[in-house]
Amino acid sequence: MLTNLAHLDSLRVRIAPPAVAGHTTYRLAEEPSVEVVWTYAEAGPDGYRPAGGGEPTGGGFGQGAFNADDVARAAVVYTRHWRATGDAASRDAARQLLRGLCYLQTAPDDDTDPRAGNVVLWQQPDGRLNPSAEPVEHPDPSDGGESAWLARTVWALGEGFAAFDGDEPDFARFLRVRLRLAVGAVRRQVLRRYGQWRLVDDTATPAWLIADGADLTGEALLGLCAYTERSGDEDARKVLEQLGEAVTAMRTGTPWTWPFGAVLPYGLSRTEWHGWAGLAPGALARVYEVCGDLAARDAAVADAASFTPHLLVGGGPDNLRVALPGAREALTLDGVQLAYGAHSRVESLLATARATGRPALRTLAGVAASWFFGNNPAGVPMYDPATGVTFDGIDRPDGLGVVHRDSGAESTIHGLLAMLALDADPYAAAIARIAEPAVRIEGAEMHSMALADPRTGAHLTLLRSLATSTRAADVVVPGDAAATVSVNDPAGEELEHYTTTAGRIRVLVPAGGFTTVVQPGA
Repeated sequence: MLTNLAHLDSLRVRIAPPAVAGHTTYRLAEEPSVEVVWTYAEAGPDGYRPAGGGEPTGGGFGQGAFNADDVARAAVVYTRHWRATGDAASRDAARQLLRGLCYLQTAPDDDTDPRAGNVVLWQQPDGRLNPSAEPVEHPDPSDGGESAWLARTVWALGEGFAAFDGDEPDFARFLRVRLRLAVGAVRRQVLRRYGQWRLVDDTATPAWLIADGADLTGEALLGLCAYTERSGDEDARKVLEQLGEAVTAMRTGTPWTWPFGAVLPYGLSRTEWHGWAGLAPGALARVYEVCGDLAARDAAVADAASFTPHLLVGGGPDNLRVALPGAREALTLDGVQLAYGAHSRVESLLATARATGRPALRTLAGVAASWFFGNNPAGVPMYDPATGVTFDGIDRPDGLGVVHRDSGAESTIHGLLAMLALDADPYAAAIARIAEPAVRIEGAEMHSMALADPRTGAHLTLLRSLATSTRAADVVVPGDAAATVSVNDPAGEELEHYTTTAGRIRVLVPAGGFTTVVQPGA
């Protein structure tokens, strides 16, 4: 298995949170300690040192030691690992982290309190809450309105409920109550705008995204899908459908023009795409599975089969690419790449492949995951299966890839989520290890990349066409082993699938489509 929880285990810590009005959790009197995770881990000569966020203060940090975003996503890691492997230690970690997360949720006795269901972001080492961090978060206080951490709480509680419902019914009932409280906050703060549209960059844009983010709303959808599928809760299904409608509306572009079918992440821009929060397409694939929403399916497919291969041959999940709608190319304004962005591509591709039965998307998922093994601007493996460490990211000053070797909770979590997805799909995992970049070619109408695995002799070529008619391209298949060619239209439908001998071969690439040539290794 690729998944190694050791480093994330080292970031977990047990604390006994103090008595605070409006903040409690499951069986706190009987089990006075909960689990959380350190926000950062700084690399040093003797290993990694956990750290908090912001300037150190008396007994804490300007922000805090632990945050709800990371606690929620760590709970998802352990929940998924437990469900995949049956590991009892992961079950216990998931349970304790979910208890820690629920303590951060504001659950006042007065259900008219406008903070009800929202979540305090930061917590100090001794368990004290820090609702007004320095530097200031928005909203301030952090449980004062809709937020990224509210969306991620919905994600964790939904997947947690689905896992514990048949295992520990009392705990599952508690998670259901807290999820409904969070969904109530979403309905009160976000869905009051349902059906309202804004004109953004001359395009009608949904106003009912959580904190104006299709990316954040997509993460909430993952939890709502898991919960609704397990519970059959019709009220939750309605919220799921309404939020899914907003995320679906963020799909834009054509296979030939920016943003090439992507589900854009930010509801206040139709020109920007960033790589650090791309789970929305995968969430839409799940919405299709749970609700049968064909528009959600089509949006997931467009992002997976049209935008993502364009992104992969163009250098990978940059933090910020910008172009006017209809442009043929985008300008990279921030070339930093993070595990968040790489994992998001992997999970969304595999979810869409499962939901739609398009096998070529599994190959693309492997290519996206190769970022973790060396196919990135630094040419360095970003994940270590021996330790479970995922480096914090890659910067590109002067075009050179520089690795940031700290390994905080967010990077570790998203590296592990990617590895869990690969462990569930051995074919994609094998493709991911073909990770040494050989060549990347950009032309007016055809972009391509070639990868190699020196250990096994495996090779892979991905071609993405911007032409408006089918084009032919020459591909070199080295060595003696045969290669498999998969020719796909812009919706990921496989038009041709065949095996060819090694040597210089000619392949077709459909208009706006992509073609893969895979030569397995020894």
